[in-house]
Amino acid sequence: MILTSLLYIDPGSGSILFQALIAGLVGFIAFIKLYWKKIVKLFSFKKHDDSN
Repeated sequence: MILTSLLYIDPGSGSILFQALIAGLVGFIAFIKLYWKKIVKLFSFKKHDDSN
C-alpha cells in the first residue's frame, strides 16, 4: 500500500500557503512601522548626562 494520496498538494493549498506567507510579511511590516520608536529606544544605549 503506497501512501501517495497523502503527499498530494493541490493548487488551492499552494495558494493558501502563499497568501499566508504574504499576510505574515505584511503583518510583520505593519508591526515594525507601528512600534519602530519603541524598538529603537529598546536597543539604544545612550549614556545619560548626570552633570546637572
